[in-house]
Amino acid sequence: MAKKILVIEDDTAIRELLVELLNSEGYEVLSAVHGQEGIDFLKNGSLPDVILMDLMMPVMDGYAFRTEQLKNSKWSTIPTIVMSAEAQAREKLKPYHVNDFLSKPVELDTILSTIAKYC
Repeated sequence: MAKKILVIEDDTAIRELLVELLNSEGYEVLSAVHGQEGIDFLKNGSLPDVILMDLMMPVMDGYAFRTEQLKNSKWSTIPTIVMSAEAQAREKLKPYHVNDFLSKPVELDTILSTIAKYC
């Protein structure tokens, strides 16, 4: 059975590239444009094996998404990988207990190897 990845990314080109890349590697991929859409997927029972998300997004950013994710016992254990170009993001994310952090721009091989650690 294919592992399910939830990609949360507001940049259309990046989101589509990630979906295509992960599909080509055999993953089942759900995608959301912002954190609230990601929460909606989780509420509907579409629980992924890994969440790969951007940090800075409209409507609900990655910080707010992770805050909501950690409040729910079913969601809080889903490995979460954050990608961001924000210089201070790694430090700011410490209280959010994300599983991994990737600094943008990030190599596709790095994305794949990081996801593979959690699948």
